[in-house]
Amino acid sequence: MPSWVMGTKVIYFDNAATSGRKPVTVSHAICDCLKHANANPGRSGHSLSVKAAEIIYSCREILGELFNFPKTENIVLTKNATEALNLALYGGLKNGCEVITTSMEHNSVLRPLNHLHNKGIIRLYILSADGNGVVHPKQIKEAITEDTSLIVVTSASNVTGTKMDLQGIYHAAQEAGVKMLVDGAQGAGALRIDLKETPFDFLAVTGHKHLFGPQGTGALIIKNADDLDSFMRGGTGSQSEMTIHPDFPPDKYEAGTLNTPGYAGLVAGIRFILDEGLEKIVGYEHELTEYLLGKLADIEEIQLYAPDADRVATVSFNIQGTPPSDVAYFLDREWGICARSGLHCAPEAHKTLGTFSGGTIRFSFSFFNTKEEIDSAIEALKDFVKHR
Repeated sequence: MPSWVMGTKVIYFDNAATSGRKPVTVSHAICDCLKHANANPGRSGHSLSVKAAEIIYSCREILGELFNFPKTENIVLTKNATEALNLALYGGLKNGCEVITTSMEHNSVLRPLNHLHNKGIIRLYILSADGNGVVHPKQIKEAITEDTSLIVVTSASNVTGTKMDLQGIYHAAQEAGVKMLVDGAQGAGALRIDLKETPFDFLAVTGHKHLFGPQGTGALIIKNADDLDSFMRGGTGSQSEMTIHPDFPPDKYEAGTLNTPGYAGLVAGIRFILDEGLEKIVGYEHELTEYLLGKLADIEEIQLYAPDADRVATVSFNIQGTPPSDVAYFLDREWGICARSGLHCAPEAHKTLGTFSGGTIRFSFSFFNTKEEIDSAIEALKDFVKHR
């Protein structure tokens, strides 16, 4: 039995994968939905169905509030960021399109793009990031040609936490008349995204990471619904007399029954962020990250990646000469510390950093972590170095 089991709580440092601890209001909202609104939204006229539909509407409204996007009918609810990204890519790219993306992207971007490229539908250009995981707006601007249709960029790397200069890239895209898709999986709730200031054509987000919602929730926010076809069709509850799928948002993109209890939880998660204040949450997570970086610097055997990055609360490192999986296993079994090891579904990022194919150890924080937990993790890493 692991030594930490008796009387010691688990320390969860894998929030870039899924936020481990949620506000209590999230589980309450999910349970309340199952008890009092457990019906199909938009399909029936009875009171429970109406309540379910109100939850769905509230979810669009609060997403619009968080990202300053008032056109809520263009907020398409999905089951995660991957579905949102696929909807934007397969629904928006036509034969002969040219796409620019970066080496720091998650496989949720790279796999669909490579699939379209390998089938001869698009031309794909992947720009290499620097040692801090940054692709600069100037690189994007220089790569744009008259054939470029779309720029796809992450808001923040899930490997290093590196923030991309979304505003600078947006201005480069706007100047060239090129559409822009932002993968907001790591940025939504971890940095400020204001769609009035930077009205990206598409923003894909997931609910289960920094928005504190449950798994199985996400959204694609679309500037202009005319730019995007649907890749799934079926029942919507609207225009049921027709055997042709509705052509108006959001029904155009939301075939089938939605995850109403999940979206109830997502509403509660985002409400927590708005009530606490995004600036307060981001500031605290930055404080934790800086604290960790300072502590890691005292361990000679630690190799830190993207050392000078402007980052969200995600840090990748290795212990020299040791597979990251061994370190993560030790942290889990001996200290009850949940961390991620490996390639983090971003192989091109690891090639950029020189950590392919073993990957890295990743610590990622949320508003619910503490400096005391970081102190325990540093003690654990020192223990590993001493006895390896």
